[in-house]
Amino acid sequence: MYVDNLPARGFVKVDELRCLRTFVEVARRNSFSAAAAYFGVSRATVTKQIASLEAAFNTKLINRTTKQMGLTRAGEKVLENAILLIEKYDDLHDSVRNLAGEVSGEIRIGVPPAFGTQRMLPVVQEFLQKYPDVTFVVTLLAVRKDESFVEQGLDVGIIIVPDLRDSSYVAIPLAQAPQVLVASPEYLKSAPPIEHPSDLVNHNCLLNLNKSPTGYWSFEGPDGQVSLKVKGNLKSDYGETLKDAAISGLGISMHPYYMVSEEIDNGQLRVVLPAYRPTGLDIYAIYSTRKNMPKRMRLFLEFLKDWAQRPKPWSTPSLASQP
Repeated sequence: MYVDNLPARGFVKVDELRCLRTFVEVARRNSFSAAAAYFGVSRATVTKQIASLEAAFNTKLINRTTKQMGLTRAGEKVLENAILLIEKYDDLHDSVRNLAGEVSGEIRIGVPPAFGTQRMLPVVQEFLQKYPDVTFVVTLLAVRKDESFVEQGLDVGIIIVPDLRDSSYVAIPLAQAPQVLVASPEYLKSAPPIEHPSDLVNHNCLLNLNKSPTGYWSFEGPDGQVSLKVKGNLKSDYGETLKDAAISGLGISMHPYYMVSEEIDNGQLRVVLPAYRPTGLDIYAIYSTRKNMPKRMRLFLEFLKDWAQRPKPWSTPSLASQP
């Protein structure tokens, strides 16, 4: 028997669910404008949806001024429960669509900038050729540590680290990322000779603040492990900045081989001290376990595991052409 007079209390209206999604993105990004850009709507639309949600709860959820914004205590409570509610709704939606064998929906993946552009984007493109109804949101992993990808509302985080710490997340090893020291031919022509890592103290070394915050570089070579403090007149937390500076002849920089392999092959950069291997890195995909993982996520994770088994030319330095 169909009953059409069930009470509305306890149910979430579609418009309220849309407003909750908007609220979650505003909170995650700490910005009305960034949330508007994510949804492809105007800032005024986001403001209106947040106002509607505050009216529905009859309380202020976000304190905002011209310079900053922050959640109220009520907003923090709504955020905590909204994430769970949206996840349950999406799981239900996916499970129903899965009955029909459909693979669709959104996968949000966070990547480091250089690796994301150069190496992960082709992987995403290959997956989309098989499952064109899936939508990817690829974003910068703003804080490059394993805890941050869930805070950003991501399904998968790609991290590149020297050692993977114990965590509550599942990790898929994707590839090794050996590092190399590089400099331009022009810099090396005019610079003092470099035959041992200790010679680097006489050179302008371009430092990555994420990988070498204390200014120490470590190597494994013919005489075992070598670690020394280097210095230079340029530091950055973006590897591309340091790579471009090295190409322009400013100094010596250290990068994962995948990031500079083309520049080495075309002669823009040369490997410095090829007999001494800088401390290597490993690349992982991390994700949190969920009882009812969407089919698209299961397929993508299996795809990553398969991709991890393939040979990767950019993961093995070829130094034969180096002088």
